[in-house]
Amino acid sequence: MILYWYTGNNPSMVTNCLFRKGGAAILLSNRWSDRRRAKYQLVHTLRTHIGADDRAFHCVFQEEEEEDEAGKVGFSLSKDLMAIAGEALKSNITTLGPMILPMSEQLLFFATLVVTSPKCNQGIT
Repeated sequence: MILYWYTGNNPSMVTNCLFRKGGAAILLSNRWSDRRRAKYQLVHTLRTHIGADDRAFHCVFQEEEEEDEAGKVGFSLSKDLMAIAGEALKSNITTLGPMILPMSEQLLFFATLVVTSPKCNQGIT
């Protein structure tokens, strides 16, 4: 993120304030002495990189204003932002699901997937 505010007049550019809202903070420690005071334990981590897709790469882009000679920098948001975020969330849930769901929930998911699959419903008229 950038360390300054966008002060230009272009309404399609946004400030970094957008990316600072709605965040949650958590204190993580790797010290052995904090183990007894810990409320949670981090078990699984996941990082999904979808920047190889051109739509994902260009959905949030930092750029300079073209009409202003001062070269004020802001963020440009694409209309594909929500679709790309949804795809990333779906990928994360699909990857984390088998790690954290109990076996009964995994079987229920698989049964639902098989029943609602388009290939299974082709014979039904």
